[in-house]
Amino acid sequence: MRKKPLIIIFLIFTLSIFVFYFIKDKSIQNKGILSLAFDDGYLTQYTLAYPEMQKYSFNGTLYLIVNLTEFESKELMTFEQAEEMQEHGWEIGSHGLNHKSLTILSKEKVEKELSLSKDILENKGFKIYTFAFPFGYYNEEILNKTKKYYFASRPMVWGYNDRNNTDFYTLKSKWVKKGNSPQEICSWVEYAHKNNLWLTLVFHYIGNSEERPFDESINDFKEILNCVNETNIKVKTIKEVLEDEKRI
Repeated sequence: MRKKPLIIIFLIFTLSIFVFYFIKDKSIQNKGILSLAFDDGYLTQYTLAYPEMQKYSFNGTLYLIVNLTEFESKELMTFEQAEEMQEHGWEIGSHGLNHKSLTILSKEKVEKELSLSKDILENKGFKIYTFAFPFGYYNEEILNKTKKYYFASRPMVWGYNDRNNTDFYTLKSKWVKKGNSPQEICSWVEYAHKNNLWLTLVFHYIGNSEERPFDESINDFKEILNCVNETNIKVKTIKEVLEDEKRI
C-alpha cells in the first residue's frame, strides 16, 4: 500500500524536473538583442522618437553628422539636444563630418572624416565608440582605417548578427523603409528574439508622413515600439553590447 504514494511522489518529482529544464531551455533560447539606431540626427528623432522611446525606457544609438545643421532639406538636432539624450542613456556615435561617401574621398579626407568627426564630438562632451558609414558604403581599406579610431562600425549590410560570431566592424542591420509595415518589422524582432540573434533596426527621418524611401511615420514608429515591448526582447545600445562582450 505504501508503494503507490511513493510512485506518485516520484512521478511528481520527475515531472517538476522536466518542467524546470524545459522553462530554462526556453529562457536561454529567447535571449535575442535589439538595438535601435538613428542615422543623421534629424530634429524629429529628438522631438518625436525620443519621447516615445522614453515611455518604454528604451535607449537608442544616435549617429550625428558633425558639420551640418540641415540634411536633405530637413533640420538636424543641436548638440545640446543630443547631449540631453546621452544623459538619459542614449549612445552617440559618429556619422562623419558632412555625410559624404567615404569610398569617393581621398585617403587623407577619409582619415579626416573618421578622426576629426570623433574628436569634435568628444570635445563636445560625447563618448564616441562607434561609427556609421554615410550611405552605408565602405571598402576594406576604409574598414582598416576605421579600426584605428572606433570599437565598432556599421555599414549597409543587411541581416542579423550571430551573437557567438559577430564581426563588430561590419555589423549587420535592417534599415526601416516606408514599404515595411509595422507587422513585418515586428516579425524581424520576434525572429531575433526566438533565435538568439542580435538585430539592429536603423531609422532615419521620423515624421507625420512617409514622403521619402527611408521616412517612417510617427504612428508606425509607435506601433513598432509597442511590438518591441510586447516581445520582451532586450533593448540595448551598440555600446552596451560592446560592454557585454568586454570590448570596451
